[in-house]
Amino acid sequence: MSDNRRSTRHFVSIPAKVTYDGTSVDANITNLSLGGAQMASTGQHSMGQRVNVAFTVLIYAIEVGATVRWSDDSGVGLQFDGMRARDVWALNEFFKKQQQQRR
Repeated sequence: MSDNRRSTRHFVSIPAKVTYDGTSVDANITNLSLGGAQMASTGQHSMGQRVNVAFTVLIYAIEVGATVRWSDDSGVGLQFDGMRARDVWALNEFFKKQQQQRR
């Protein structure tokens, strides 16, 4: 299977809140990129389902709409809608800081 991602995935553990169909649930982001996220299981979701995701990196709160691209017992894969410039900047700063800590 080929990987057509445009953004590098970063393995993380970030608490998040996912809202869909008027319900909010706590979740944990397990990998993150500028294009989307994978979360530990938050229940089964339909492919194409629209959700909102809220999480914080560094001191920046990010809230973004997303589309479910896959869902199984291990988790759910989300593709973010267009992010605000400030959110893209905050994620890039977070990724840089993570890489510096690994060195």
